[in-house]
Amino acid sequence: HAYLLVGDQTERATLFLAQSMICQQDDLACEECEDCRRIADGNFPDLITYDGLEKSIKKEDIEYIQNEFNKSSLEGKGKIYILKNVEKSSDSAMNSLLKFLEEPLDGVYAILTTKNITKVLPTIQSRCQVIHLLPESKESIRMNLASEGITDEDARILSQLFGSEKECLANQDSEVYRDVKVYALNFIEDLYTNPSNLLINLEISLMKKYKGEKETIRMFLNMVVLGLRDLFHVKHSMSITFVNHIDFLKRFQDDPHLLEKIELLLDTIYTIDTNANLALLLESMVYKLMKGV
Repeated sequence: HAYLLVGDQTERATLFLAQSMICQQDDLACEECEDCRRIADGNFPDLITYDGLEKSIKKEDIEYIQNEFNKSSLEGKGKIYILKNVEKSSDSAMNSLLKFLEEPLDGVYAILTTKNITKVLPTIQSRCQVIHLLPESKESIRMNLASEGITDEDARILSQLFGSEKECLANQDSEVYRDVKVYALNFIEDLYTNPSNLLINLEISLMKKYKGEKETIRMFLNMVVLGLRDLFHVKHSMSITFVNHIDFLKRFQDDPHLLEKIELLLDTIYTIDTNANLALLLESMVYKLMKGV
């Protein structure tokens, strides 16, 4: 009667599971019938959803679900409540939920999701079927993006930068993504052809436009890492990410300190999360790169 989905990307699995509980066509959701479509559109009357990321789940929310589901089903089918990011619940809500799970109503199903199972009460875990979801593979995401009409190069880059197809699609047409791609390629060219201008060019482009934006800086650094990794792959005739820039990459493939550069960038990415000053962090990284690491 209750499932706990654990993972960073639970949206599609949650939807499919809810559809499967209602779908009359087969044991699993057909995803095409009227009931499946209504659940996908959020128009199924016997479905209640709360998301702890939008607003902390309160005791009153659990009581509302109980009261609504004590009434007759509007559809005469199963009743489902979904609590996304259930760890973002008040203590009183957790206790009310626990009691609800201990005394389940006939025909009522719970789908809970969390990114961090350690923050969910063990007593709640024990009353659910716990399902750990593996992250979608990079290659699977790339192929799905290609089928959506995304160019080969962008599909390769996006699938490396983001953990789900949904995130990739949300970013592929963004100004930030387009800017960062240009900045990253320019940075690599400056690194090998005009290192003395590395810092000033970075300051008048990325750092000026996206000052203090950690996620944008992180995307930039990760994209530079992908480009530098391609230098190694080009030299050894391996598959690359920036497939439209192979001639550009071949110009810089013979770098004896390539691995040290990549390691420096990865260390900088890691340091972003330590509340370090972004401007000083990038300056330090650039000075080390200018010295040959």
